[in-house]
Amino acid sequence: MRKTLKPLLMAIPMIASASFAPALIAQTPPSAPAPGLLVNVGKHKLHIRCVGPASRKPTVILEAGGGGYSATWSAVQGLLSSRVRTCAYDRAGLGWSEPGPAPRTMSQEVFELHELLKAAKVDGPYLLVGQSIGGLLVRLYAERYSSKVKGIVLVDPAHESGVLYSLRAGKWVRLREQGTGRAVPQPRLEGPVATKYNPDDDYLAEEFQLIYLSRVANGKPLGDRPLIVLGAGKRSQPPGTSVEFWKELKDERDAQVRDLAGLSRNSKFVLDPSSSHNIQTDNPQLVADSIEEVLKALFTRSRLAN
Repeated sequence: MRKTLKPLLMAIPMIASASFAPALIAQTPPSAPAPGLLVNVGKHKLHIRCVGPASRKPTVILEAGGGGYSATWSAVQGLLSSRVRTCAYDRAGLGWSEPGPAPRTMSQEVFELHELLKAAKVDGPYLLVGQSIGGLLVRLYAERYSSKVKGIVLVDPAHESGVLYSLRAGKWVRLREQGTGRAVPQPRLEGPVATKYNPDDDYLAEEFQLIYLSRVANGKPLGDRPLIVLGAGKRSQPPGTSVEFWKELKDERDAQVRDLAGLSRNSKFVLDPSSSHNIQTDNPQLVADSIEEVLKALFTRSRLAN
């Protein structure tokens, strides 16, 4: 990042589509009944909704972005329901899921997803789909439970070197550079519930740095597993920013999304000029088609066509 960017970071208002605040504050559940199952994971319940033929493998696991939950995948699930088994879930404190133990680290989220899939008897193998910060979560899942994961689709994913708004720092920063070297707590099934934001429990910067260092050590962590990365073609200029600054920030963000196609030797990048950050709701057909393309590559043991 050039020096011109840094003085402007504090002047940029927080924008949901360009940032991620950790889900440390439990949200009010939707008023409608839960469309899926509430499953015990430790002392709290997580919501998961699976549709499609139970015999179809791999099962597609859908991971929402920051502040999102299972409903964001409804259109994608509907398009695939006759042919593909998909499961969307709500992280603790979001959607219909109950709040979970603090701190709400990404490591904790990935651990709870693994425990949820076991408790709900959603057996692998899996094809993982992650949007925004969900892209980092599915990458962590693939790293920790590698044998279970056969392919990935990343939907305008967050990047470990991205500029985001840090609640802990109170400004826009390259988040991984704010890490202090603190050890990220080991995930657990029980403990005091996270109900409000506590900066002492915010380990995002440390976790972004760990993901960065892991990528430095292994540039192709997915090996030859099929990977499709979808990039958003529409990004709104934040209020109060200059055209020059916004171009710099946008160009960097676009380049970082493309860079993530390098996680696998069998990958492709697709730019969707018609969609904003939430491609799964703007263009669910593209996401569904990408999932089926990865499944086809797995079934035929072929490479993705670029």
